[in-house]
Amino acid sequence: MADRVRMWRPSGLDGVLLMEGQTTTYGIEPRGDYVFGVVEDGAMRSRRGRERRLVEAGQLVAWDPSGPHSGAGVDGRAWSTRLMVIEVGDLLDLVADSDRDPLIQVEFPQPVLSDPALVNEFRRLHAALQRPTTRLEREERLARWLAAMVDRGGSRRFRVGRAPGDEPALRLALDYLRDHSRRNVGLDELAAAAGIGKFRLVRLVRDRTGLPPHSLQLAHRIRTARRLLEAGRSIAEVAAETGFADQSHLHRHFQRSLGLTPGQYQRRILNTSRADHHAEPGRPGAPT
Repeated sequence: MADRVRMWRPSGLDGVLLMEGQTTTYGIEPRGDYVFGVVEDGAMRSRRGRERRLVEAGQLVAWDPSGPHSGAGVDGRAWSTRLMVIEVGDLLDLVADSDRDPLIQVEFPQPVLSDPALVNEFRRLHAALQRPTTRLEREERLARWLAAMVDRGGSRRFRVGRAPGDEPALRLALDYLRDHSRRNVGLDELAAAAGIGKFRLVRLVRDRTGLPPHSLQLAHRIRTARRLLEAGRSIAEVAAETGFADQSHLHRHFQRSLGLTPGQYQRRILNTSRADHHAEPGRPGAPT
């Protein structure tokens, strides 16, 4: 993304990353992330696989983790945007109902929407997540908007034809990957921890999260790397603590996730934090 992009995490919502500002190009290979946004000014041309779309001011985008996507300004001109990145597990938790069959996967087959009501509600949500308020209010607002987005966006909900024991086994596998993300876990080890066959496990994990186990492990590593960079840790320390072979290994996968190198990500989010610290109470700092 271009230099005039501000990034921060709303207090109390660990799995959410907010951005706003101006850019001329971007490229993302989502690792367990959903990206929602509104183009505020200008226009961009998006690409995902063979799909090509023009996204104009006032339109909403909803990118699921199904594949890499990128965008460029029309005729090289910049566009302004507000974005919200939600890690996959947090989105599933927010829009699933515990008294119904578990939500397996959410997809947005038509990722560009023209819906003034949803756009305006997204703007209000984005602004509300910048203001001091309770965690409960933030989660309520976010869950309400996501539920409306899922209903309006024509997303599909996939449920696996489960055998007895699938859900506990799946939870064991997901927890094991999260808790051992820095280790070089093998498929046999993961299947043994879950207590089911490895091929059945691969199918379950992919159907539940949209990612195969190795990509989910990488998503956990990048998620942890983001938090460590936000805390000011050095890139070398972050690479060592998150299971990457070296800094270049971290650099390659991290840059694919949000289109930023670890150093760029750290500078932008720390600069935003410093700007907010010197801004008026209750108001975000201006984009850098």
